[in-house]
Amino acid sequence: MKPEASRILGVLLALLALAGLALCLLLLAQAHGAAATVGCGGSACDEVLASRWSRALGIPVAGLGALAYAGLLAAIATGQRGIRLVLLGVIAGAALWLVFVQWVILRRFCPLCMAVHSIGCLAFLGGLAALRVEEGPGMRFRTVAWTVASFLALGLVQVYGPARPGHWIEGSANPAREPASAGRQVVFDGGKLVFDRDALPRIGPADAERVLVEFFDYPCAACRTMSGHLEALVAAHPGKVAILVLPVPLDASCNRELSATNPHPGACEISRISLAVWKRLPERFEAFHRELLQSPDQVTARRLALRLMDEQTLKTAMEDPETDLAIQKHIALWKHLSKTNDKLPKLLIGGSRIVHGLPSTREDFLRVMKQELGFSSTP
Repeated sequence: MKPEASRILGVLLALLALAGLALCLLLLAQAHGAAATVGCGGSACDEVLASRWSRALGIPVAGLGALAYAGLLAAIATGQRGIRLVLLGVIAGAALWLVFVQWVILRRFCPLCMAVHSIGCLAFLGGLAALRVEEGPGMRFRTVAWTVASFLALGLVQVYGPARPGHWIEGSANPAREPASAGRQVVFDGGKLVFDRDALPRIGPADAERVLVEFFDYPCAACRTMSGHLEALVAAHPGKVAILVLPVPLDASCNRELSATNPHPGACEISRISLAVWKRLPERFEAFHRELLQSPDQVTARRLALRLMDEQTLKTAMEDPETDLAIQKHIALWKHLSKTNDKLPKLLIGGSRIVHGLPSTREDFLRVMKQELGFSSTP
């Protein structure tokens, strides 16, 4: 029975390793945009993959995982039991650490990542069973030791090692420290783009010293995280910062820039409702915007709007040609600013700088913004 049981366990272990390798390669492709849809994905995977925890010493952990699973496959094929033991421990320890990161630190769960970690834990259990059949119970303790060592090593490297920011900033290396606004306008790229701070939806005071421009989509998970960062920025510098929030629905029903993909069906109606609230009740917009981000779907958007106005007023504002014209303008601006990176959220700062992507942490974002906006100290 031993040889037969060993063969069965070996086949199962090889299949798990093959599945883990395939998913790691898929995650690696998604992190680099090859498998991602245009704009922001609808799940929390974008947030997890954009965070500092997606890398160790600058190397994508998905790439390291792919190498580990490929090595495990090779060890199984060649009968290298010692190497197989080490790799099982490494895979399991890394999986446990990365589950801890998503559960405790990020509080976001990437379904693909969790699938990889589940496969890693199953492979570990299958490997322990195979070791018991082939070598006896003593070998299991060495595998567990490698698991603990891997958990601690990856944790220490990610916590204390160099962190790669989840975002990058495009523009002049030494931006001018002049305000990004002139009078009632926000001027960007030497005057090529001009935004009217009074006509566009805004969070923060109208007379703020610094005015940023955000392109986002309500159903976008990364955009919702960025919105929390922006609220923290406004709160950290009372009266000094405002954000123009321009919805760019990634919904093919109104966004002609989308072809084969339609990441966020219903986003066009959500954007119309949001702009209708801004147009009719600008003083209530900020609270509406914040609440809608908590549950960004069409039903919630309509329900929140109808708490502020009657059905006919909302319908009239949504059907106003200016509403769709504004959405098309936002889409065109997003496309214009997406020559190097089309992902949302996108943030214009300092008159010449574009922040692409989601920062790794809120603290990182506030630190970078403090420097970019020229604030000498946080109030």
